[in-house]
Amino acid sequence: MMKSPDIRAGEALVLSENQQASTSTRFAFIKNSPAYQRWLETYEESDSPFISALRTVTTTVGGWFDENETARVIRSMKEIDPDFRLEKWTGELREYIVPEVVDAYLSADRESLRQWCGEAVRPNLLCR
Repeated sequence: MMKSPDIRAGEALVLSENQQASTSTRFAFIKNSPAYQRWLETYEESDSPFISALRTVTTTVGGWFDENETARVIRSMKEIDPDFRLEKWTGELREYIVPEVVDAYLSADRESLRQWCGEAVRPNLLCR
């Protein structure tokens, strides 16, 4: 007697925690291989006008997708606080933090400035 196929089969997606590790391991293996290292050295040191133009193009296009300083900071903040949202944080800055610091600065409230500002910033603010 033949079993009827399970109609729910294939609907569930199961993610493996090791999936990303295996992909990065695969790329690490390629990047660490002696053949790749020789090819990369030849590519980077080539005086060929075609290779030079190709390097310029790949550097330019690659620069479009590089992580900028803002993205690095946001990623760092999300590592510290997974619930970090830039919009919420900038709203809090605009509505609460910046007005408090500016008011403390304009009224020369040194104690409030000490509470709000780190040691690296304080000498610049308190020199008034």
